[in-house]
This record gives sequence, structure tokens and C-alpha cells, in this order.
Amino acid sequence: LRETNAQDLRRTLQQIAASTERANHLINQLLSLARAEHQATDLGAFEAVALTQLARDQVREFVPQALARGIDLGYEGAEDPLRIVGMPLMLRELLKNLIDNALRYSPAGSEPPAAVTVRVRAAGASAFLEVEDTGPGIPESDRALVFERFYRVLGTNVDGSGLGLAIVRETAEQHDALLRVTHNPRAPDPRWPGTLISVEFVHLLNAGPAVRLDG
Repeated sequence: LRETNAQDLRRTLQQIAASTERANHLINQLLSLARAEHQATDLGAFEAVALTQLARDQVREFVPQALARGIDLGYEGAEDPLRIVGMPLMLRELLKNLIDNALRYSPAGSEPPAAVTVRVRAAGASAFLEVEDTGPGIPESDRALVFERFYRVLGTNVDGSGLGLAIVRETAEQHDALLRVTHNPRAPDPRWPGTLISVEFVHLLNAGPAVRLDG
């Protein structure tokens, strides 16, 4: 309020806006985690969920963010809906955090562009929801730790609350799902091993043929 220099005032407002955005993100993540923990005992929240449609919808929501960062965001999955028993709200939160995390840790504006792929597939009696990127990857020593609250991999210099993957783990546990973290086997550049996070739902209700859609 005391600032009279327009340039300094603009810089201060930008800092306030960035701080407000970080605080808002942290509050939303805390609320999502509290919601996930609260719904763990609410059996009435479970219903048949079309995993393929849910994934497509979430990918579409992140297209503007991916375009702004110069990242190739794509969906690859079944043509017919793969249905599981779950909580739609929390499954959206799970996928939203996986996509957001992949975009944040992928290099913006690289050449060729970094790629993030969301995949839904069936194997046997299980449905798999996978998010892979071509970023720096997660060291093996950190792969079990990244799901802890507020844990951040050192040296990444990426903004975030440190709660996104904790929400993913909480939601996966509620759905009796199996979480796996590896490097991305399809990463084209060995200098950027990428990350593949897979969520296996063991109660698949139906399956269908595969097709790729790029966005």
C-alpha cells in the first residue's frame, strides 16, 4: 500500500498472487486428503465407475495446462468403458493428482516436447490406470517415500504441496488397488528416464478393445 513505484508495485502483486495460489493449492489438497480419509468407511459412496470415460474427461481438463507448458498430453485406452466399483469423486482426485504431478515434473518447452500419457487397459480380471511421463524420473530410493505426506524429491525445484501422491495412496488403499512406481519403459531419451505410476484395480466389471486417442 505504501509503494509508489509502479514497477515495484507490480512485482509485489505478482509475489502476492503466487503466494496466494500456493496457499490455495495446499488448502485444496488438505481438504481432498481429509475427504479421502473420511469416505474410507462410507460404503454408500461406492458405485460402478466407467474408468475410461473418467480418464478421458480428466485428460481434457488438463489440455490447456499441457499446451501452455509445451507438453504433449495424450490418452491411450479401451474403446469400451472399463467399469470398476469405486468412488467417482475420489477416483477423479487420484487421476487429477497423477496428471498434475506428471505435468509439473516434465520439462516445459523442451524439443522434442515432453510427453505425458494417461492409459487405461485391462489384463485378466484387473483394470490398470497408468500415467507416464518423460521427465527426470524418481530414484528407486525415493519411490516408496513419494507417497508420504509433504515428502519432496530433492533437487527438483518444482512447486507443490507434497500431498498429491499421498492422496493417490489413500484413494488406492480405499479401492484395494495396487500402486506401482517404475521408470517409463517407453521414454525415448535415456537421460530422461521418466516415471510410470500404475494403479491396478482388481475388481474389473468388463473389458473392451484398445485404441489410442491423442490430445
